[in-house]
Amino acid sequence: MTENTEHTNEHVYFINQLYRDFLLPTILGDDDAAILYWAGKRIARKYDLSDFDDLVEFFSMAEFGNLEKVKERRSHTIYELSGQTVEDRLNSDSKEFSLEGGMIAEAVQTATGRTTESEINILDKEKKVQFIARFG
Repeated sequence: MTENTEHTNEHVYFINQLYRDFLLPTILGDDDAAILYWAGKRIARKYDLSDFDDLVEFFSMAEFGNLEKVKERRSHTIYELSGQTVEDRLNSDSKEFSLEGGMIAEAVQTATGRTTESEINILDKEKKVQFIARFG
């Protein structure tokens, strides 16, 4: 059972890498980050990801990594994405996490009712990605 699960996880990771790190940037060109951000917002709406637990579960199921809420303030919330998938992407020089940023922004906006945008920071030393969801 473990071997089958590992094979499935490798398969999902390969498909994600193929689409997100090669095919989409090739097709979208310079607009890659902006389009992926807005696509992330649409995905969050389609799958009704307004609850943080639902967002965490979606990220896990899609093999995006482990999403954690790190700090909550009146004007923003900080999240971090970590795990083997994130490390592998960062080690392969894939630093495009706009899809995830858009999903987080939309989920927070839906949950709070406040206009929200995500700022994305790569934490190279920690091998994590930080998302700052800022409320308008």
